[in-house]
Amino acid sequence: MKLLTSLSLTLVAMASLTVAAQAQNISLRVSVSEGRSGVNFAPIHAEVGDFALTPSLPGHAPGQQWRVVARNAAGTVLHEVAVKNTQQRHIEVFNPKTGAIDMSRQVKQADGVFEVSLPFNADIASVDVLAPASTNVGIKAVTAPLAKFDRASLEKKVGASKMMRSQSMAAAAPAATVTTVVNTGPSNARMDYVFIGDGYTAAEMGKWQADAKKVIDGFMADPLFAANRANMNVRRVDIASNQSGVDEIDKGIYRDTAMDGEFYCYNIERLLCVNETKVYNIVGSVLGPDQRDVIVVISNSTRYGGSGGAIATASMNTSSVEVALHEIGHTAFALADEYEGGTCGISSEPTEGNVSINRTRNVKWGSKIAAATPVPTTVGSVANGTVGVFQGGRYCSNGIYRPTENSRMRTLGYPWHAVNEGLVKTVFGKYTAVTQTGTLSSGGIAYAPNTSPGYIQAGNGTYNVQLTGPAGTDFDLSLYKSLSTGWSKVAVSRGNTSSESINYVGTAGYYYIEVKSYSGSGSYTVKYSVPPK
Repeated sequence: MKLLTSLSLTLVAMASLTVAAQAQNISLRVSVSEGRSGVNFAPIHAEVGDFALTPSLPGHAPGQQWRVVARNAAGTVLHEVAVKNTQQRHIEVFNPKTGAIDMSRQVKQADGVFEVSLPFNADIASVDVLAPASTNVGIKAVTAPLAKFDRASLEKKVGASKMMRSQSMAAAAPAATVTTVVNTGPSNARMDYVFIGDGYTAAEMGKWQADAKKVIDGFMADPLFAANRANMNVRRVDIASNQSGVDEIDKGIYRDTAMDGEFYCYNIERLLCVNETKVYNIVGSVLGPDQRDVIVVISNSTRYGGSGGAIATASMNTSSVEVALHEIGHTAFALADEYEGGTCGISSEPTEGNVSINRTRNVKWGSKIAAATPVPTTVGSVANGTVGVFQGGRYCSNGIYRPTENSRMRTLGYPWHAVNEGLVKTVFGKYTAVTQTGTLSSGGIAYAPNTSPGYIQAGNGTYNVQLTGPAGTDFDLSLYKSLSTGWSKVAVSRGNTSSESINYVGTAGYYYIEVKSYSGSGSYTVKYSVPPK
């Protein structure tokens, strides 16, 4: 039960952390290019809405990150997100016969693109891109910006992007169309997968749609995705290429395709790359920021290969879906590779849940280790799939440990196994919404959850709350968090109707929701999903 006396002393509106319903997050697509004086950043697309904010990478995530911050007019950082450095790319190539890793290494890309969603309420005066901090990412770690986008230029970009999209939608023959294949609920409460074809001409759209069905059916047949189907949406995007096929640079074959798909990029035979800027531009022309969580490009070729990163790729080779599943393990679920070879580091505990420097039963997956299983665990001493502590993983032969002898994150074609399945379930759990209904009198207040103890214990991530009420009424929505000084309001949505929403990126702790009638009475529905603790 909430202590209302404490609430009355600590209800301080935190304006810098408020997310209003009227629009006030911005989704930015930023191009990255190498220049003479360093890295250049430029916003190439912007749109505003009430979509979710981008969750920040952990401060000690592998590789370097850029920090993207939203500041007020005084220069104070109001919101900060760490994003992957798109110039750093991890390349992995698997053997088509054995599914084992053939090659793993880091490469540098001269050009790239990333998307990020930030608050854009009236307090936001600029968005800056900063270099990686020397310590864990934090709101006080501020350095001179690598790039600075003032509010006026961002608003101008929002207008230009809106006009460009309107012109595209008004064209006689739209460049891209979208079809919903699986729809289980609203995008802000689901993980949304997008499959888009490259190298299919207008005359081959029937072939693409048949190929897409094969690929999507293959994904949905995987036990992991089948078990979590209720938390997924799947869409197919159709886009015609001028020519059929894919570039095969090593064979001197070049095709004019919508997303510039090519084999033999970085001089690697089985590596399939695409122009990620073109992918984002095409998918973004028909789907909003909340509708494209995971993008998979399918190239019109039966050659074996694919790649991961921000955009996953696969061909129509019968084994390529396995490549894409592995890559989605990275992109969507933050699973680490469990094989050796490549750039190796053991200086700190990995952020991923399936690798660790801990070789004891107190390892992060220790609760899944049976008492009879020896720890550390020797390869071949137990049946594959048995959870233990096996040496080797995250590119290190020594000093890093994995939970099972062999899984899909080590060798293609193997099961995910219990630890990875549990981690995936946790990610999908963020999309599970709780619905509460009730009735408000004029000026009345209700709380969610309305069951004991009256609050939620949740983890780091995005808190999504949706409120609907009767026409002609004005209900408001607030999110509270328990701080050392008591309960404090951390996000609010106060429109002129009873349709309100909050998307708040918060840290682990205790939370509750308040629904209040500003005017009018009647029934309400509040739906919320929170990160698991």
